[in-house]
Amino acid sequence: MSAVAQMSKTAPAPMPVEVDAQAEGFHQLELELTKAQAELTTARKKLQEREAELIELVRSCGGPHAQKSKILHGIVWEMVATFGQYTTQDGAAVERFRLALAKAKKTRLLKKIFSVDVRYTLQSGASEILKTEQLSPRLMSLLLQCSVTGDRKPSLDVRPKKKPAA
Repeated sequence: MSAVAQMSKTAPAPMPVEVDAQAEGFHQLELELTKAQAELTTARKKLQEREAELIELVRSCGGPHAQKSKILHGIVWEMVATFGQYTTQDGAAVERFRLALAKAKKTRLLKKIFSVDVRYTLQSGASEILKTEQLSPRLMSLLLQCSVTGDRKPSLDVRPKKKPAA
């Protein structure tokens, strides 16, 4: 038997005013939770806006830090913004390149440049192959369209400065 069922057998039913008091208390907690969630949403939005502002500040005023990163020094704090990129292969562009290679009777190059696994992935040695092969400007243009480079969302690290070793 559940604790509630046992309690109802041993304790008298609460008076309606007590039920109302319990329900009101619960409802107040629900309202507080809803308000806290709204405040959290607002705080997250402010944080994201501030982060974007600081990333722009570091981008425009920071000095070099690491590859694709800049750093801005304060007295106690420093901010590091990292600006990464990613590259993917454009399947339609690869197919245009494949068709152009076939027309140019150079289809053997496709397997040297790309591996085939449902999608095209640039081979690790593709740039070396391209240095030795003579592709027409049209073929080279089509090949260059196969890779799409996009910016990643910049990241920001705000941290206390490291104390120099004594």
